[in-house]
Amino acid sequence: MIRLEEIDKYYSSKFQRIFVLKGINLEIEQGEFISIMGPSGAGKSTLLNIIGLLDEPSEGAYYFYDEPVHKLKEKKKTEYHRNHIGFIFQAYHLIEDLTVYENIETPLLYKGVKGKERKAIVADLLDRFNIVAKKDLFPQQLSGGQQQLVGIARAIAGKPNLLLADEPTGNLHTDQGKMIMDLLKQLNEEGMTIIQVTHNQEFANYGSKIINIVDGMVEE
Repeated sequence: MIRLEEIDKYYSSKFQRIFVLKGINLEIEQGEFISIMGPSGAGKSTLLNIIGLLDEPSEGAYYFYDEPVHKLKEKKKTEYHRNHIGFIFQAYHLIEDLTVYENIETPLLYKGVKGKERKAIVADLLDRFNIVAKKDLFPQQLSGGQQQLVGIARAIAGKPNLLLADEPTGNLHTDQGKMIMDLLKQLNEEGMTIIQVTHNQEFANYGSKIINIVDGMVEE
């Protein structure tokens, strides 16, 4: 499903290149649950952003379903975002002037899901995350934990083939964190490929494989 070959990400200053990622080689099969770990500043979020087509590598090749992503036009990347990839961001990235309901509904509108089906999917997610009472509130009226739950509901609404999660439990208390990890496990068992970045060893163990990133490189 995903193949990274000799991926570098660097920024050039006057006299040198500052590497964020160096020589990353990675293969991820459909249906895997991968946990990426490593110290702060190791390049974990950058790697996730490259896999999620939100950032581009400086060098190297990236294949998604055997398509060379490094050669794709923006239109095709947008289509992948719309139909294949869900993203749970550490900083929520909810749309401030949309309600909880509308935020969750957004990816379904992009996918062209019919009204009746949209309603059913959103209602199910509101119920599953125990946020029915919050559906007409705006993001700024929610706590950090509640915003994170809405962000997760939005990410999985369109049933993406690939779910990328950047510290999905970072702003949640332990019980909420476990609930989210159990949900991710269930989605993975239903066939969704999941790649998460986490600092939490217990939550990393939910994955079928743990990849350690140190100083921008995959540690063997």
